[in-house]
Amino acid sequence: MAKAEEEARKLGLPCLVVTFDRDPDELFLPLDRQRKLLSNFERLALLSGHAGQREVLALPFDRQTAQLTAGEFLEWLRSDFCHPQVIHVGQDFRFGAKAAGDVQLLQEWGAKQGCQVRAHSLLDDAGIPVTASRIRDCLANGQLEEANHLLTRPHHLFGQVVHGRGIGKGLGFPTANINSDTGVMLPAEGVYAGRVHILDDGVAKGVAKGRYDCQLSCVSSDAIPAAISVGKPLTFAGVSATVEATLLDFNDDIYAATVVVEFLRYLRPMQAFANPTELSDQITRDVQQVRESF
Repeated sequence: MAKAEEEARKLGLPCLVVTFDRDPDELFLPLDRQRKLLSNFERLALLSGHAGQREVLALPFDRQTAQLTAGEFLEWLRSDFCHPQVIHVGQDFRFGAKAAGDVQLLQEWGAKQGCQVRAHSLLDDAGIPVTASRIRDCLANGQLEEANHLLTRPHHLFGQVVHGRGIGKGLGFPTANINSDTGVMLPAEGVYAGRVHILDDGVAKGVAKGRYDCQLSCVSSDAIPAAISVGKPLTFAGVSATVEATLLDFNDDIYAATVVVEFLRYLRPMQAFANPTELSDQITRDVQQVRESF
């Protein structure tokens, strides 16, 4: 985007970021199989830049859009939305039904329209392209720190605090049970050191409405260190997989609050314990590890 913005300034043209209004996976996969790295509103907010200094065109993605051939997609974009003079894409860019369109086809189309196409090499790390698939593989395999390195930020998710089983509270470690319905991928099952941000009401309402113009910088500056478990609690039978955060030195009632959960470091796998005392002792050790992480 930086190169596109630079060229736009030199040519005296507006710079427009073109994307879809939602991840195409949402049309074809159930929520529990979606593996997004950002929620839709975060992705659009990041594309628009700080204080919305970039123009973003979020094309509607539905079944009709998904069935457009590569050629039909380009004509739809040109006739209904914009008439580009220069297009910047990654060298692996694909478009149209079944991803049939590629950079070569885009360049051929551009030549006929008097539009230049610039294909950029992918960002690489250690000689390997940084792709969403590479990051997802790291998250799935418990390589959280590598995933965070490639993302250049902590992997995180938005969610709402919901009622849990009350077991943590009974053990002396009240937990925040997080329900996230954004389709953002969870890291591998295990226990993590992380942080929890509690959103103020204004941002929370924007998140609930999927608004990408809400100022995510308004996230609480007081990040709360937390031990975060992801997956099925093996000590208790019949319990489904959860995301639970034990917030350090924090006892406020945050039920129904909207939070951001950041995953910073992998601590250990999920374990089954013989009794609640063993579990409590392990949580104590987890909390100590989190303290040492900060």
